[in-house]
Amino acid sequence: MNNIFLNFSTLQKNKIAFWAMTIGMFFNLISVQNVGAAYRHIQGGLGAGPDEISWVLTSFLIAEVIMLPLSGWLTRTMSTRMFFFMCSMGFTAASILCGFAWSVDSMIFFRIIQGFFGGGMMPAMFSTMFTLYPQNKQQIIAILVGVIATLAAALGPHMGGWISEEFGWRFIFIINAPFSFILGVIVLRFSNFTEKEYLWNKIDFIGIGLLACFLGSALAILEEGRRADWFESNLICILSIICLLSFIFFIFRELKTKFPVVDLSIFLERNFLICSILVFIWGIVIFSSQYLLPVLIARVREFDSITIASMTYIMGAAQVLSGFLALILFMFLKRRIVCFIGFAMLALGTWMQGWMISEIGLQEIILPQFIRGLSAQLCFLPMVLLAMGHLKKDKLKNASGLYSLMNRLGAGIGIATTNSFLENKITEQYLYLGNLVDQRMENTSIFLNKLHNIIPKHLETSPESIRLSNQIIYSIGIQESTIIAFNQIMLIMAVIALCIAPLALLLKGIQK
Repeated sequence: MNNIFLNFSTLQKNKIAFWAMTIGMFFNLISVQNVGAAYRHIQGGLGAGPDEISWVLTSFLIAEVIMLPLSGWLTRTMSTRMFFFMCSMGFTAASILCGFAWSVDSMIFFRIIQGFFGGGMMPAMFSTMFTLYPQNKQQIIAILVGVIATLAAALGPHMGGWISEEFGWRFIFIINAPFSFILGVIVLRFSNFTEKEYLWNKIDFIGIGLLACFLGSALAILEEGRRADWFESNLICILSIICLLSFIFFIFRELKTKFPVVDLSIFLERNFLICSILVFIWGIVIFSSQYLLPVLIARVREFDSITIASMTYIMGAAQVLSGFLALILFMFLKRRIVCFIGFAMLALGTWMQGWMISEIGLQEIILPQFIRGLSAQLCFLPMVLLAMGHLKKDKLKNASGLYSLMNRLGAGIGIATTNSFLENKITEQYLYLGNLVDQRMENTSIFLNKLHNIIPKHLETSPESIRLSNQIIYSIGIQESTIIAFNQIMLIMAVIALCIAPLALLLKGIQK
């Protein structure tokens, strides 16, 4: 390898290292996507209950959002090269450990390690992109990076389902390890992005602790709140107090201390503040609906993971195409206009997805998924370019971590909140349908007569006939309630996306 790259200039080596960082980010994103498709296999392999197995994803997100705001300070302290190498090695080791987990508790612990180290890859890559490439090339580079990132959404679910079916769920973790290790070594060997700063004597331990308490308790509340009946639980009440107090003290600490671990003054820049709000809402709308659709198909149609991944593949493919669509639109329209169009398309696709039926199939989801997928990079790319384009180089590392944090917080909060909302709405709609049936007895009797014909003749006088009838009625009621609840969430998400879209028009353009 040394002979191959011997004649390369420092700039060329840095570019090779940058693309290695981008591919490393891809494998980090894959580790989130493919786990969702293999939930049932992991649950069966570890003997975990439904409440426990959801922490396999949530623990990763909690650790990731704690790392994201710390990444700016760590990059400055360790240098980008050493920081990314540390993240790659940590991610590699944690991936192997996840593959050999022997219980759900050990899996959650290893996923925390994996999420923490994986969380540093994206901000390190983004800050490098804006310092390595000149402004006239940043747009096309951002599009290529966006295409690689969205490939994770396109390939992840299908890859996770296929690997877990063919080779076992453990390999969806182990397969990441060799690639992450090689990419980390490439970055260590060939990159020379920035010099490290000696900041170890300026560590804001109090700020780090408050930040971890705030973010960790917030996501834990969202994950456990529904199961613990929210504020009826002493645990949720205690976590809420910890979350609120740690947030207040963290803001006060970071604004007053001389060496903050997170420089909050970056939010005084108008573009960065607006883009942070936009990417937070974008994370809620895009990821929560992307998470709920496979859940809906699994519950209502009871398809296997490979079939579900194939049905939702269209959105990932459209997300890849959206990068090239953004490049074309950038030639004719200002970036803030493209961003506005992206949010309008996201609202339209989400609204169309809010009219599903219990016989849901590919024909019902293909158009809304395609529109939502095409909107992805129309939203994300202008936000990245406009958020970072105004900043000075010494602000980029911290800004990149905070921007990624807002995106992942939106994803985590969106998934946890909509999941809780879905379960509550299913119960509410089931009771509503039950009352509606009582009020329409003439129609109900027609249905019961048809149901009577379904029951085998030899069971007509058996108690088994009553049990089967009740089971069929309950199954139909739950399916219809699930569809109604899902549709209500999608319509709410569409309204949120449409209402936030005009905010993009307030963004300032970048002077070339």
